[in-house]
Amino acid sequence: MMAMLAVLASVSMPIFAATLQGSRVNGAVIQLDSDIRSARALALSKGGFYGLHSGRDPDIADPALLHSYRIEYSPDGVTWPATTATTGSSTAVITDWQNLPTQFTGMTVQSVVDGAANPIGGPIFNSIGASVTPSTPPVIRSVTMTLAHSSGATKVIQINPAGNVKRP
Repeated sequence: MMAMLAVLASVSMPIFAATLQGSRVNGAVIQLDSDIRSARALALSKGGFYGLHSGRDPDIADPALLHSYRIEYSPDGVTWPATTATTGSSTAVITDWQNLPTQFTGMTVQSVVDGAANPIGGPIFNSIGASVTPSTPPVIRSVTMTLAHSSGATKVIQINPAGNVKRP
């Protein structure tokens, strides 16, 4: 009887581990997708510019934020809150930094790029829900965010210029 249980346990452990890894990957993608859609919904409902700011932003020098993101507001699409600002210190910070590996073990933000493959901070949405650059005037653009798991699995979330979000 004990031998049968040992065989059953040794066969089921890899299946359980793969299932757990898959749920972490899918959970991270669903969470990030939801937060991107929330930023767009805020831009549509409140006006101004809302964005999902990633720690992958080339202008952020803090390695602690590398795999983190938050939702931010800008009245003009150019002026954004400091990375040290919090929801308690600035009305432009909609959510505090979310650390992806803390929420979903093994998951990281691998890259955030625009349609020309330039590293960027994340998707920004204007009052009509389009994905735009943080410039004056804003330019419509696409954004691709790639998430990776320590197992090697990757998932890509795409935001087209109209602001529509596509995930695997």
